Amino acid sequence: MLIFSQVTAYKALAQIKYDFVKDTLELRGGETFSNFLKISNPYKENVALVQDPGSKQLSRGLLSLPDTLLLKAGESKIFPLKYLADRQTINSNNQVFTVKLLALNPNIQVQPSAAFKTILTDVNGLTIGTEEDEIYLSEMSNQAQVVVRCANNGFIPLTFRILLTGIPDGLEFTGQTTNLTLQPGSQLLLPFLARNKSANAAVDFTVTMQAMDESNHQLAVKVIRILNVSSARRMSSSGNQPGGVLPNTISLHYASLNRGSSYYQLQANGKLNMGQSSSLEYRLNADDYHQPGANGINLYNSYLDYQTKRWGLRIGNIYDNLDFQLAGKGVKASAKLEDQSVLSFYGIQNNYFIYNGLNNTVPGGKIYALDYSLEKTATTKRFTFLHSRDPLTGLDANQLSIKSSFKLSKNETFGFEGGYSLENQSDGSSSAKQGFSAGLNYVLNTKEVQISGNGYYSNPYFTGLRRGLFLIDFRVSTPISETGSLTAHVNTQANNPKYQSRLTSIFDLGINKNSINIYELAYNLRAGKLYFNVGPYYMDQHLVSKGFSEFVPMPADWTSRSFRMAANIGYSGAINSFSLTADYGYTFLNTSEKPPAPFQSLKITGSYTMPIFGLTGYAQFNPYYLSDALSSTENHRYRLYSIGPNLHFNTLKNSLTFQFGGMYNYYGFTSSNNYSANGSFRYLMKGHWAITGDVQYILTKQNILPLFYNPELNIANTLDRQSYDNRQLRLGLEKQFGRQGNGSSKKLTLVYYEDRNSNGQRDPGEALVAGVLVKINNDAALTNSKGEVTFSDMKKEAYVASVTNTKGWSLQEPTSVFLDKNKRLEVPLVKTQALNGCVKPLASKYLNAQFALAGIRVTAVDAGGRKYQTLTDDRGGFCFYLPRNNYTVYIDTEGMPFSIENGKEEVSLTGKPVALLTFLYKDEHRKVGITRF
Repeated sequence: MLIFSQVTAYKALAQIKYDFVKDTLELRGGETFSNFLKISNPYKENVALVQDPGSKQLSRGLLSLPDTLLLKAGESKIFPLKYLADRQTINSNNQVFTVKLLALNPNIQVQPSAAFKTILTDVNGLTIGTEEDEIYLSEMSNQAQVVVRCANNGFIPLTFRILLTGIPDGLEFTGQTTNLTLQPGSQLLLPFLARNKSANAAVDFTVTMQAMDESNHQLAVKVIRILNVSSARRMSSSGNQPGGVLPNTISLHYASLNRGSSYYQLQANGKLNMGQSSSLEYRLNADDYHQPGANGINLYNSYLDYQTKRWGLRIGNIYDNLDFQLAGKGVKASAKLEDQSVLSFYGIQNNYFIYNGLNNTVPGGKIYALDYSLEKTATTKRFTFLHSRDPLTGLDANQLSIKSSFKLSKNETFGFEGGYSLENQSDGSSSAKQGFSAGLNYVLNTKEVQISGNGYYSNPYFTGLRRGLFLIDFRVSTPISETGSLTAHVNTQANNPKYQSRLTSIFDLGINKNSINIYELAYNLRAGKLYFNVGPYYMDQHLVSKGFSEFVPMPADWTSRSFRMAANIGYSGAINSFSLTADYGYTFLNTSEKPPAPFQSLKITGSYTMPIFGLTGYAQFNPYYLSDALSSTENHRYRLYSIGPNLHFNTLKNSLTFQFGGMYNYYGFTSSNNYSANGSFRYLMKGHWAITGDVQYILTKQNILPLFYNPELNIANTLDRQSYDNRQLRLGLEKQFGRQGNGSSKKLTLVYYEDRNSNGQRDPGEALVAGVLVKINNDAALTNSKGEVTFSDMKKEAYVASVTNTKGWSLQEPTSVFLDKNKRLEVPLVKTQALNGCVKPLASKYLNAQFALAGIRVTAVDAGGRKYQTLTDDRGGFCFYLPRNNYTVYIDTEGMPFSIENGKEEVSLTGKPVALLTFLYKDEHRKVGITRF
């Protein structure tokens, strides 16, 4: 009886046990991985096992489990497994593979399951970019639409959000910034709207777009420049406040998002003048999130910046360009020295959030930097040393950079830069890597020719922003008529960065090397408000990729060569404007075979703007860049279409502002569609209060790759299509406060008109002049339709305003003004015309000598008695640029060792070409007497 009980207990405890030899594997895309499943049979009989039909993750592979696993009595057996890390197998960064075995004999007990985990070390296949690196805000609408192209070249779905940094006060750069999921091999065009909310401020600023994953790791980055030349310009970078004339703003918003998420947002920004030469600038952005499973407060993009005449201190978020990834929270302390130079110390942690109540970020790298900069009219210098320690990558870096530029002459500028870095793993797992960089640039700008050239090289381990870059860009332009010019352009660049092992898993995008060479010749024509340019160019590309995508299963080493023709036509009028750019190419070599060469490609970009309505569009047929082929499949042709309207108007005496924009995008290579719409309004009330509202909706319909694995349901599906949308509704209350001006903030308004009779006064019928670029110091503003430019936030001192893009206009004399109070001045402009002449020696049979013709003063006097003077060159030639008028031109010979036979010449400048003036020169150094016998 006792023996029977022991045998029964043994059978109850006995079971088939199995486990994997390795519980965690690190993978790279496109490579194989293997493991071993060990199974033990404690029974005294043979056992047959099969996989549970609901667990088929490991059913397909290079070496898979057999359909039936046979084990003899008491036998332990190991089964090898080998698989390829591709889209059919890997669907997550951290993926769990589970196997569940069942015995054919129901009396045999079997362990429930066994599992191992894979970690993907090269998850990043995301790239983001824009069509142009410089975006110009429309003069009419004060806004521009920027289309950001996101492409997932990897083989797992990527979830990310676009993080925007570097946007100054009073400006908006709005678009899709909530989480998006991009399927492998697919692309998405995200429309963003750049808008200057303050009608009295011109802007030049840099926007950094970072694609951040759910753990706040940077997947990709793109930097663009937003430029605007308007009729109003602030002399300081701060003070541009949204929607009002007062220098400080505070607002409270409530936003409702998809899937039951919402947040409250508190914003404040402005500037307080603390004295004659000190100020406090501030910004606050705080969000209180309420979403399923996560609630908390985030504090970000906030700072206090106190500046005096001799020193400055900024605490909070800091973004600066030290040729290093520098964007985070910390402190910047600056000492302003007597020679106008600035010595600054940085202590920063690269973390966008000052406080993150959701606890979904990782500590960023810590950076300490010392920077010396000097900026004067003729010379700039910069020296920077920084040290970085990043716990995420385990890298320590030291970098020294220098940069300088100076004028060789009035029309020539030369600059150089260089850097040295040392990067090593803090745990000593790899040897230190040295890096260096060097660059030169040269600019020559004369009436006959404009030359600009720059070259740059950094080796693959240089820690700066341009890691592993080789660049040569050379451009020559020369006028061939009053309205036309020819331009030759050569651009060659190659990107070949390398990273130490732990860094590779974070920054490796699959593309190891990418080079593009362009050789271009263009003709440019500008006639009034119409401009046109056209030119052929040759483009050579080379791309090396690890090729972990489904469509590129093997490593790629591709070359492409094309002949292309680009044309651009545009019109900029007072009421409407348009621009159309077309680029057609014939590709005669394409080793990627996507598509096979030869093939033709075309991309077209167009925009049309009116005071209320605007329209933008983009179309592309076949790949332009070699990297486009990474998203192209054999079964779908490469097509891109994008078109969208925008609407903007003011009403109720400009107290209500409304804007709306929409965009439709189609991606032919995945048959995906994207629809987006965004709108905003702002209603100004008494007491400088305002009600604001923003709405955004995005709908995406896209194909899903076959056998897409769902880790939640543990099944694979073959859905052909899925749709998802994203919406956001935000309402806010805003208050402006503070005083517009004080003793240290002045405003200068200049009104330019055509002075037809050159009397220096505006007479009836003399028109205002629009579209003239006016410059004070380093700031410029464009006259509006009323001929006005406004410079504000100016100090109490003397200024000189000049006209830099004449368009045939000229000042009678420089505009000098001492700004002790707000001033408005009318400035006369006159049309100019070139008057050329020469001094020609009279022939003499008795004298045969070389005459000194250089430096002879020539004077022109207009009908009003105003004098203009110039000097002859070494050949006796001279040239005036004179306002249109009647002139008496002469050379004063009193006390000089020569005489002029034709003393004065009368000239009338009416815009029509005039004959060359010739003055007959007679040398009087020696008198020759002739006696006849």
